[in-house]
Amino acid sequence: LHDMASADEKPKKKYTRNPEGEAQAQWREEDLDFGGKKKQMIGSEGQIIELDENGKQMVLEEKKSFKCVIGKTVQKEGKWMMDMLSTEYTVFGFTVTFGKQSWEIGKRYSDFDKLDNRLNDKFGLPPIGLPPKKWFGLNDDELIQTRHKMLNEYIKDCLKRPVLIHSRELQDFVEMPPEVVEAVNKGK
Repeated sequence: LHDMASADEKPKKKYTRNPEGEAQAQWREEDLDFGGKKKQMIGSEGQIIELDENGKQMVLEEKKSFKCVIGKTVQKEGKWMMDMLSTEYTVFGFTVTFGKQSWEIGKRYSDFDKLDNRLNDKFGLPPIGLPPKKWFGLNDDELIQTRHKMLNEYIKDCLKRPVLIHSRELQDFVEMPPEVVEAVNKGK
């Protein structure tokens, strides 16, 4: 009687764990068959994972993401009030990276202000705020460094938001190369 009962029971599914005790991913051979010779799957971060003959994971392609780091700051001479008065202004430099491609941009505070207004008008979801406008003391090194850091955070926040990454306004602002725009539009 005891032998009959055990024959009807389904075998317990065995879950494997890594050395840290975390559950390992479980899949069947047919889950990995996409008609090709190699077994591949998509990881939770969008990367392509290929499995070797032992079932070990090998990441083939990391998901590309945008990064932005502070570049150099340049003071330039400008004119205002119908070119009668001269003044200095600051150009804030940044290096933008997408995957293995990187490029440099330089923007004035007023460029950020225009972008912020356009994004707020069009999407109504403002990124983190810009540093406050100042009319005096604009050549102060500490103010320039603080602004540069805040503007970098602003760009990074914009580049995290898919709806903004796909907008022509942000693409133009960060001077996205055509091949990066194409990759973004294809979702790569």
